[in-house]
Amino acid sequence: MAQWWSKPVIVETRKTGDRLVISNAERAAEFMLNEWPTLEDGQAYHAGKKALLAAHAGKMDAEEARDAFVAALKEGDVYIFDE
Repeated sequence: MAQWWSKPVIVETRKTGDRLVISNAERAAEFMLNEWPTLEDGQAYHAGKKALLAAHAGKMDAEEARDAFVAALKEGDVYIFDE
């Protein structure tokens, strides 16, 4: 079951300028596992991935997982668009 967020996260994809709207923990986990646009995989990346998978399993609040995802994006220098 999807863990929808109150506010989506809009990120730049591997193609400069292309935007991807991510609205739930499941899509964010898929993005991190399969589409991560940088080579960065530091502490926030691993914490974010773990949080998103926990939210998917119902073991963490979706909004907390969103915060961890945003921290991973910032650590990886992935551009986040304003809405």
